[in-house]
Amino acid sequence: MNIKDPIHSVEKIVKEVHDTTSKYTEPVLSRYPLVFSFLVVFGVGMTLKGFERIIDQIPFLKENPILLLLTGLLVLTFTGSLYKWLNREGRK
Repeated sequence: MNIKDPIHSVEKIVKEVHDTTSKYTEPVLSRYPLVFSFLVVFGVGMTLKGFERIIDQIPFLKENPILLLLTGLLVLTFTGSLYKWLNREGRK
């Protein structure tokens, strides 16, 4: 039975989009690396600050930061386990 893996399909689409767009973006990135580095740092900073403000609006999480920390660690542990499991499945 041939079951199509949806994660593999999404990864294939993302790779195709990346390969297609990279021929247009590489020349610009190589000419202006500092500008794009600053834009990436600014974007990451704004995303983190926005996430922090959203979390601050949830009273339960604002009053229990240890729960927020433990939830984050649980998500990271799950992500690592999922990565190992998918990597192991890919080798079969």
